[in-house]
Amino acid sequence: MYAARLCTVALLVAGSLRAQTAAEQNLAAAYTLLSKKDYDSAITAFQRALAVQPKNAAAHKDLAYTLLKAGQNAEARDQFEKALLLNPHDDTAALEYAFLCYDTRKPIEARRTFDRLRTHGLTGTTRATAQKAFENIDVPLRDGIARWQHALAISPNPLAPTTYSTHWELAELAEWRDELQLAAEQYEICRRLKPRLDSLLIDLARVWRQLNDSESAHAALLAASRCNEPRTAENALELLGPRYPYVYEFQNAIKLDPQNIPLRRELAYLLLALHKEPEAIAEFEKILEIDPHDRLSADQLSTLRHSVKSEIHVQPVSRTGARVNPKTMGRKSLAAGYINDAIRYFRIAHETDPDDTDVMLQLGWAYNLAKNDKEALEWFDAARHSSNAAVATEANRAWHNLRGDSASQTTTWALPMYSSRWKDAFVYGQMKHDLPFFSGAPVHLYLSTRFIGDARGQVSLGNLGPQYLSESEFIVGGGLSTKQWHHFLGWAEAGEAIKYLPGRHDVGAAVPDYRGGLNFAKGFGSLLGSHSPGLFYETTGDAVYVSRFDKDWLFYSQHRIGRTFHAFGGNYLQIYGNGNYVRDVKAQYWANSVEFGPGAKIHPPWLPPNVYFAADWLRGVYTNNIGNPRGPNYTDLRLSFWYAVSR
Repeated sequence: MYAARLCTVALLVAGSLRAQTAAEQNLAAAYTLLSKKDYDSAITAFQRALAVQPKNAAAHKDLAYTLLKAGQNAEARDQFEKALLLNPHDDTAALEYAFLCYDTRKPIEARRTFDRLRTHGLTGTTRATAQKAFENIDVPLRDGIARWQHALAISPNPLAPTTYSTHWELAELAEWRDELQLAAEQYEICRRLKPRLDSLLIDLARVWRQLNDSESAHAALLAASRCNEPRTAENALELLGPRYPYVYEFQNAIKLDPQNIPLRRELAYLLLALHKEPEAIAEFEKILEIDPHDRLSADQLSTLRHSVKSEIHVQPVSRTGARVNPKTMGRKSLAAGYINDAIRYFRIAHETDPDDTDVMLQLGWAYNLAKNDKEALEWFDAARHSSNAAVATEANRAWHNLRGDSASQTTTWALPMYSSRWKDAFVYGQMKHDLPFFSGAPVHLYLSTRFIGDARGQVSLGNLGPQYLSESEFIVGGGLSTKQWHHFLGWAEAGEAIKYLPGRHDVGAAVPDYRGGLNFAKGFGSLLGSHSPGLFYETTGDAVYVSRFDKDWLFYSQHRIGRTFHAFGGNYLQIYGNGNYVRDVKAQYWANSVEFGPGAKIHPPWLPPNVYFAADWLRGVYTNNIGNPRGPNYTDLRLSFWYAVSR
């Protein structure tokens, strides 16, 4: 036993010595790189050293100075703060931290640090520097507070709605100057003037916490976390923490924000879960007093009033409407687009029946729509182990898709297109079946069948003989594709091209075909099908290698900028301008052009979301006319139809 303990101690000591040596080596490397002004590499070396020695105050300080040299002021500020926590008496680090706080818009921290240093600095120089910096911050704050207080004093009605901005400015300056009681009073006045500006609840909570009024602060954050403004609700949830509130905490929040319907509704369902039906009915009645058109609350209230039993059962609604429960309300909210309400209802349903995997699946979808992918992944992961095959299959597919894993699926897409320039109709399409390696693999295999063809088959161009406008082939093969990374995707494919025109003699009946490339696609603004109309911009770029085209590389860059409009009751119409650029490595005339022109895209709402029609009028110019049997310029009207589906 003694020998085993001695061996364990020896191993721990050896491991500690190795870590110490690694940290010293990284620090030595950091200082060497710093002397060479290789700041980025020096930063990395400092970070490696601090990963082993996180309590090395001097290293934190030197990293902070290096970050300053690299122009990373906010990161430098944070490192000076860490150095100060480890060595509170380092006045140099404190001064640097305070100045950086001021530069990075943290005036409260800057003022407090300068205030401490001007009275408790270790040297006269430190105190003098801090005194001057403190006055540079404090005097404008003091004068601003006096100015806004005077403006309110001479105002004929200091509580008129038009004085909101004055109260807001006064509250903010008072908070920055640590006049917290004044700040709280002014934020409360702002709330009375603009009761539906929910972000003020977070401001109040922040000030109340500093005044040690934790109960009021919690009430404000709880009310904010159940508001209808997504960003405010998300910020409040982060500040609240994971613990679910008690009934009295909901009641305190309602006193602060009595018009908050989601807050009242969640309290009502909590009361139902606690078998307090009369109190829950009272809450639903208050909701309908605030909003008589709240259908969700009206349905629940009607059900409760006609219920024979006095306890809530988590079960599906019967055909006679005998019971409406949180799970059903969650589905209704999700279908209606009330994502935050759906999450709350499904949460209550899960707490009532923790084994209901369908609720877990619905929570995954709700969090996914709320753009909280971390939570969505956890719920999908729980649901995919369900004994219900349908739930498990759907959850497993969603989990893999959200992780970016390659799931086994078949994708079919087609692009029929008419071109006035060629007076021909073309069809491009592919059916692809993915074959994933394993979960988390960066690449996956796939089997593919492509079709590339046109209606005319061939055209005659003088002495050049018959010319073909497409490859007129089925291409059967397999390939390798990467996951999408920062909107980039790589792929490579090998197969056999089989012609379908028996009279075509410029190619063999079946020839090898190798192709591959890199794709980039990104959109900004109100894209087709988005929730709001407005401006948009989208760009795609492709580098494609095709062995059949004399082993050529082709480069495509396409850009669209325009506006999305309401149509058919939704955002299904776009008007835009095109800008296209094509070139290749072999300098073939047909693969080097620039095109500009207007276009329109429409998506009828009764069709699937991945279907649209497009019309583009383009004026093109060949940028290389060597060997070009046509003119250098052309005009083209392109009518196209896009369809894609994955199963």
